[in-house]
Formats: sequence, structure tokens, C-alpha cells
Amino acid sequence: MNGQANTTTAPKWLLWAGVLFLLWNLIGVAAFASQWSMSADDIGKLPPEQRDLWLAMPGWAWAAYAAGVLLGTLGAIGIVLRKWWAPLAFAFSLIAIIVQFSHPFFYLQQNKGDMAMLGFPIFIIVMAIIQWQLARAWQRKGWLA
Repeated sequence: MNGQANTTTAPKWLLWAGVLFLLWNLIGVAAFASQWSMSADDIGKLPPEQRDLWLAMPGWAWAAYAAGVLLGTLGAIGIVLRKWWAPLAFAFSLIAIIVQFSHPFFYLQQNKGDMAMLGFPIFIIVMAIIQWQLARAWQRKGWLA
């Protein structure tokens, strides 16, 4: 699994894929920082349903959010550096993202909210799955050492 992979045959575009993954995940870090630091005035300006969802977000969902973006960023750095552990970081990121978004799913379902609000979270989950699966494939090809 580690140390034995032949990384000399990795294509040049692998670095660019890693950089794109890194940019995507850094956007997630920025979104977390922005949302974490929202003032009461900022929260008050949100549409009512979004504001209520925001105010109901428990600490465990915030922790999962932080873990998801940080582990995704670590996985992307792993791709850039061609490290064997990148798929593992992406797998744990995916788990954290699913945990994070379980809160709005159950909150909206329980409060008969607009389930269309889950469109972007579903997109984020799909992106996490793609990153994890691509990293696994690249690891199997021996491009990650």
C-alpha cells in the first residue's frame, strides 16, 4: 500500500487534478470560516427558513463540517504530493460531510422545510465521492506512494 508504488509513471496532469482538488477544498475551508464567523446581524439577514436551520445547527454538525473541509484539504494535498494516504483522507472527509449534512436533512424533514435546500449539499457529497474514488483509482495504478 505505501512505499512500494511506482510513482515515476504518474501522468503530469495528476498534479493539476490535485491542484483543482486543493482549490475546491480551500473554497470549503473559506466557506466554513465565513459561516463560523457570521455575526448575529449577518444571520438575521438570512431568509427565515435558512436562518432557523442555521440557528438550530448543533455543535456536532459544526465539528463534522470542520473535519470534512480539513480532511478534504489534506486529501488534496496528498494528491499533489502523491501520497498513499490521500484516499484515506478523502474517505474520512466524505464520512464527516455525510454526518454534517444529516442535520439539515433531518431538520428540514422534521420541520416540513423546503427539501430543495439540500441541492448544494448533495452536490458537495457527490464531489467528495468523486475525489475519494479518483484517489483510490490513482492509488491502485501506483501513482500514489
